[in-house]
Amino acid sequence: MNLLELKAYAKINLGLYLLQKRLDGYHDILTVFQSIDLHDTLTFERTRSSGMFAISLDGIPVPLGEENLVFRAYRVFCERMHISGGLAVHIEKRIPVGAGLGGGSSDAAVTLKAMDILWDTHLLEEDLERMAGEIGSDVPFFIRGGTAIGEGRGEKLTPIKLPMDYWLLLVCPGIPISTAWAYSQAKIGLTKEEKLTIFKSIFENYSHKALRASLKNELEAVVFQRHPLLRLLKDEMYQWDAFYASMTGSGSAIYGLFNSREKAEAAESFFSIDGRMRTFVCRPISSALYNKLQVKKKTWEQSLAGGKDGNHRRASFLD
Repeated sequence: MNLLELKAYAKINLGLYLLQKRLDGYHDILTVFQSIDLHDTLTFERTRSSGMFAISLDGIPVPLGEENLVFRAYRVFCERMHISGGLAVHIEKRIPVGAGLGGGSSDAAVTLKAMDILWDTHLLEEDLERMAGEIGSDVPFFIRGGTAIGEGRGEKLTPIKLPMDYWLLLVCPGIPISTAWAYSQAKIGLTKEEKLTIFKSIFENYSHKALRASLKNELEAVVFQRHPLLRLLKDEMYQWDAFYASMTGSGSAIYGLFNSREKAEAAESFFSIDGRMRTFVCRPISSALYNKLQVKKKTWEQSLAGGKDGNHRRASFLD
């Protein structure tokens, strides 16, 4: 039985500015999305059961019902392409949940890409990005990945090139942060024009010094006030010689950027010493590498629809 395996890569935000609140309740933002090599692995099988969607899981627990973004992606693809085929999905979940790393959104994006391959629809990336925008604000980024400026709600993307000569340490303290709450409590300080000027200057004149001096995540103020541990984690990154440190998205993951693997691993040894926080040493991924690494076909003796041996959760339902 031929199956399709795709890696769903996490992201970090390099800066996050709130420009204005929109009439639809969302905020216009300005950020740089950066793919990193921490990933979930999803395996897909097109099944003969029309309209049947089945999902199973190993690793970090996540809901497997209709609130799962993988199911939403399946439903959007079926509706837009007027298909009624069945799909079985198995997720090996490694990206921490509720950490600002985009794991659920990445899973949804690779589901759209997998269905495009399995149903031979040959969609353009722009078509997949439009579908992705119906699922969530940051889902379109994960169609191409790499490095991109995100504007609007995060769905307006402009690919850019930045140096990839660093290592990254993620520290995930397991504190759940409501994205809706963080945005609702955040204060918009400088004007939109002032923030655009600062942001443009940072990335046109990119340097490690400029990142630390000027690049901000404006959600940190409200999140750190409620969860002061996160501020301490960020400050400690600098004590371990990170050239830049920040919260990603609305948190709660904190990352530090380091000039060498040795420095990142030395910092990791400190943050992981009591075992209560999950840590990952990662690399950034360019768009070209993102797409090259993502897809892999494989063969299993037993299909996903029939299940696998092992300890895992599973759900199935008709769309």
